[in-house]
Amino acid sequence: MKKINKKKRKISSFLKKPAAFLDRDGTINYDYGYVYKYSEFKLRPYVLKGLKYLTNNKYLIFIVTNQAGIAKGKFKISDLRILHKRLIKFFNKNGISIKEIQYCPYHPNAIINKYKKKTSLRKPGNLMIKKLKNKWRIDIKKSFMIGDKKSDKLAALKSKLYFEYVKKNFYNQVKKIAEKKI
Repeated sequence: MKKINKKKRKISSFLKKPAAFLDRDGTINYDYGYVYKYSEFKLRPYVLKGLKYLTNNKYLIFIVTNQAGIAKGKFKISDLRILHKRLIKFFNKNGISIKEIQYCPYHPNAIINKYKKKTSLRKPGNLMIKKLKNKWRIDIKKSFMIGDKKSDKLAALKSKLYFEYVKKNFYNQVKKIAEKKI
């Protein structure tokens, strides 16, 4: 019986894939404050090349983003969903597979009551990452997170993910991280 359980664990770990958890605003795109329109979504340099590299190297790519603009009445949740749907379509056309986008619409200082609350869904909490870890077969030891704020770093540390602050050349950054993780 012990041999069977050992084999199951080996097979299960073999099926797990490395993952890249990425913040959105300030990491993959420029942060102009409350970006919710596709026409205003501008990718940072080398992001497409970096995401393509991750896709080609069998990384599961996830975006985890706080979206307080919803709670503060700057835009609607439907606006965000439209943007994310268009982004996934754009990335797919460019040979990039974003597996899922998790977002937190809540903020403790919200002006819209249904979004006014403290929650571990909001970074530095790590509930968005936990949800993804529970849903997908992820090899945490080979996975990482990139963000631009301390809240991103804290969420990554709580999730036992290697973390780096975003650098100017996103492609070089993800390539170096992936090579270290192999």
